[in-house]
Amino acid sequence: MIIRVLSSLILSLIAVNLYAETAPDSDATAKLVQTSMTALMQKNGIPGAAVELYVDGRLYEQYYGYAKPEPKDPVTRKTIFEIGSLSKIMTSVLLAQEVDWAKMALNDPLTKYVKGLPQSFDKIKLQDLATHTAGLPFNLPRNINNQIELQEYLNDWSPKGLPGEEWRYSNVGIGLLGQALERSTDSDYGDLYRRHILNPLKMVYGVSVPKTLMKYYADGYDAKGQLVTREVPGLFPAASDVKASALDMQRFLSAAIGLKGTPPRVLYPMKLTQSMFIKMNDYDYQGLAWQIHSIKDTADIRWLLSLSDRADMMGPLDVQTVYQRPIYSGSVLMDKTGATKGFRTYIAVIPNKQSGIVILVNKNISDRAIVRTAREILFKVTDLV
Repeated sequence: MIIRVLSSLILSLIAVNLYAETAPDSDATAKLVQTSMTALMQKNGIPGAAVELYVDGRLYEQYYGYAKPEPKDPVTRKTIFEIGSLSKIMTSVLLAQEVDWAKMALNDPLTKYVKGLPQSFDKIKLQDLATHTAGLPFNLPRNINNQIELQEYLNDWSPKGLPGEEWRYSNVGIGLLGQALERSTDSDYGDLYRRHILNPLKMVYGVSVPKTLMKYYADGYDAKGQLVTREVPGLFPAASDVKASALDMQRFLSAAIGLKGTPPRVLYPMKLTQSMFIKMNDYDYQGLAWQIHSIKDTADIRWLLSLSDRADMMGPLDVQTVYQRPIYSGSVLMDKTGATKGFRTYIAVIPNKQSGIVILVNKNISDRAIVRTAREILFKVTDLV
């Protein structure tokens, strides 16, 4: 069934802002977000959206449109979205926690944990997987649906170069990292996520949504406005299968900018994930799942507002430097996009400004559209433009 998002729906957007109060600067921030989001939704026919924004540690939250059009179910902080590849950040935090607890090491070979891989995998380290420099493909072929088929595929796969030579975005790499975490801890990914991220941050949702809470799960729509089936966990839940409410992402965003009250078991591993491990060029670096960008001058800002989808997400890009000791700076832009068949998500943070933004929408719009909107908002509220 094709669902057409009517202009009347967009014009009747529901916007709730609980933290704007009446201060002039707060009113201006709230108005900026509302104007930007209304334009994004009207241009792309988005049924519903949530925005979580911190500016200098102060929270603004706004919710728009509908999670489900019939019956009309407004988006709220309880609405559940598929966050797609934002899951990769969660996986990198889990890895960093294991490193912090001296249970795993970034230079451990993948084959230490995932057995039965061919010799061509011996040189791939956990850091290579988390930084997309292992040389692995973007996705698995569609005909691979179980571990036996995966093993057969990997047995026939051979890298084109050495790990660390090229940055190439890879769901397969993060998926295998998730399997390494599972084998090391003797736990499944969903259980690891719940114990080490959800519970400390008081988040609710993980890889699956309980039947009793399905009423909060938004409908998702593809780029043509067609209602799509919800994602179910696949071979690589660590790469793209996490679900989260807007409130969940608000709490994760708070931890990602290091606000007071963030549990140390999350705070310090988070900083490790946000450190620069790989340099691709003078603008772009790679953390553990996080993409990191220089914002030192107006040229950097213009670059970030003009990137194409492919340049921003896929690669391949030559690796200029692999840092022997990762470099942390809170004065850069750290971000990540995510998508499933029916959702698009984005997170961006500037920790030294205690500022960051999450946008969640229940339609698979272009990567560029959501990234540009979010970056423009964040740069304006932090006085970078």
